Amino acid sequence: MNDRRQGGKSRKRPTSRPSHPGFATGRQAQVARAQSFTLPIQIIERETPKPPPAPTAPGPFRIVIAVHRPRYRGRCERATALEGWEVTSLLNRQDPIGQVTKKPGPPDLLILSGDFGRQKDYAIFRAVQAWREKGMRIVGLVDDCETPPEGFPDSAPVDLCDVCLSPPYTAAALRELFAQIYTEMRGKPAPPPKSGSSTVEEDED
Repeated sequence: MNDRRQGGKSRKRPTSRPSHPGFATGRQAQVARAQSFTLPIQIIERETPKPPPAPTAPGPFRIVIAVHRPRYRGRCERATALEGWEVTSLLNRQDPIGQVTKKPGPPDLLILSGDFGRQKDYAIFRAVQAWREKGMRIVGLVDDCETPPEGFPDSAPVDLCDVCLSPPYTAAALRELFAQIYTEMRGKPAPPPKSGSSTVEEDED
């Protein structure tokens, strides 16, 4: 018999476990256990550090020659005939301002004579001043470096140029000057002359 007698009374064995508020069975128990072990998920974004960009090598040393007199223009051309230099020589009807402002940017050096393009009052010199702030150097070839034009007291050629020269100009002296400017700007000696180039001067007249 399943009944036990204690003190004259019988007590039945419970057929099921007592219910408890915190007790769960079956699917509820599995869900409860899964929730109890769920950890908060944190998403950590890790960025792989990018190497710094490699320094870009400077382009060729670019020169624009805007000199009125063919004799002096030719001397500037011979003086700038060095390996790797990119030289543009203009005639009087061409526009040096357009050469300065077009891409990829201003040239490294502008060689400009005071009479180029029949300019008055050094108008071209004044028009290209903004590009000096961007690194362009100006070498002026004028008859008088100290005297400003009438009506423009602040436009003395010596103030409008990085280097102002008065005649005579020899190709050898110009090449020495341009090589010095190159060294100051690029931090290394100027390249050698192109093969076949010469600085032999014609007789001064």
